[in-house]
Amino acid sequence: MPSAARSLLLFLSLTLPCLANAEDRPGHMVYLRTIDPGIEQDIRYAGAQNFTGHPLDGYEAAECLLSLDAAKALARVQSALRAQGYGLKVFDCYRPRRAVADMGRFATEPGDPRKAEFYPRVDKQDFWRLGYVARVSNHSRGGTVDLTLTGPGALPADTWTPSATPVDCTAPYGQRWHDGAVDMGTGFDCFDERAHTDTTLINPTAMDNRQRLTRAMEAEGFTGYSAEWWHFTYSRDPGLKTVMDFPITPLEPMAQGLGDSRQLIVVTSKHWDDIQGTAQRYERRDNRFEKLEAAFPVVLGKNGMGWAQEPASLEKRQGPIKQEGDGKAPAGIFKLGTAFGYAPKAETKLPYLALTPAIECVDDSQSKRYNQLVDGTTVAKDWGSSERMRRSDDLYRQGIFIEHNTPAFPAAGSCIFFHIWRSPTTPTRGCTAMAPTDIERLFNWLDPQQSPLLVQLPEAEYEHLRERWQLPER
Repeated sequence: MPSAARSLLLFLSLTLPCLANAEDRPGHMVYLRTIDPGIEQDIRYAGAQNFTGHPLDGYEAAECLLSLDAAKALARVQSALRAQGYGLKVFDCYRPRRAVADMGRFATEPGDPRKAEFYPRVDKQDFWRLGYVARVSNHSRGGTVDLTLTGPGALPADTWTPSATPVDCTAPYGQRWHDGAVDMGTGFDCFDERAHTDTTLINPTAMDNRQRLTRAMEAEGFTGYSAEWWHFTYSRDPGLKTVMDFPITPLEPMAQGLGDSRQLIVVTSKHWDDIQGTAQRYERRDNRFEKLEAAFPVVLGKNGMGWAQEPASLEKRQGPIKQEGDGKAPAGIFKLGTAFGYAPKAETKLPYLALTPAIECVDDSQSKRYNQLVDGTTVAKDWGSSERMRRSDDLYRQGIFIEHNTPAFPAAGSCIFFHIWRSPTTPTRGCTAMAPTDIERLFNWLDPQQSPLLVQLPEAEYEHLRERWQLPER
């Protein structure tokens, strides 16, 4: 055994007593897509498109997991960038300890299957000395993420296969691997001086993109790493000290029924065309949903409800189909997304967007921004109609984005929220509205870690689907 390998194994054996057991996922660790499904994911170490050329130990699924606080902070970064026309794509998040050891073994063993792309000018035995590989990684503590910036001018992402010809990660933007991001100067996991954050060897466009990403990340408490422009660690949670080794496993799908949701809001009306209904909160206890406090009144669309076009996997029965501008609230099961409001900050566990006069919700189905909240002063306008979110009344003083038609299908409906009602008898244009005290209660109660869902149906449909979708009794 080479001396470097013996040293690595000795180091790991000495540190094992201080590390967390390789058991279940801790409660503070969450799947990023349950907090913000709009953040793109390309988890490289779950496959072979990385510097080792093989999937790493412990990556049983291509999923990003982070601590809850780090995930919520990243969702706020995404919201800020979206308002400017940009977004995030993550390459790696939580990394099991066993995966770090796998990297260490690779650095001491013969073979360089991906050298030509990821480290053409570096000897892999120098990875540790140069700071590209760590013996104990902050990724294993749950607050570190590798990511890039998507946005205007980005070349479409290519589909990688093992037969793809390796191209130097420092090659010009149009020549190296197209990962769907804007030009960042190098590709991800590029072990080269050009990947250093303070390099002067990249073009001005790439430098601007790096600075845009860094500013957005630092604003929410993430600190960068000098040797890798893509690497950021959340610095506002001093409790992230334990090195973990639980495997990354698939997130259970919610295509049918309620999945692993532990918070539920059920909204029902008497008939399809009713404009009034009731909402009831539930919490899952001992694998059974129980009512939380009394039901409260809501108002619906001026033309009642219509089946949502999405999610497509939910069974649709007889009844109207929701379309853009039809004045119907969507019927089905929906995730709950970003909270928003007029205040700069809010007491909520949901990701929060403070509305400014420039924030719009695009309802033009021909736009690339259809069904998105955008900052109209920073995004190239390609829409003919939208809704101003900072209104002169109180309707959007507090609101929550209902993830209907997400990702957006043209003309299927847009800009659906929980928000404050105008009155108990005044319908909406398709949203679900309620009294200020009730939406404030939702702000305080909803927790992304509990995978909250909205079930919204006429009573007859609810009863018909209750057993199949495993819905609680009303």
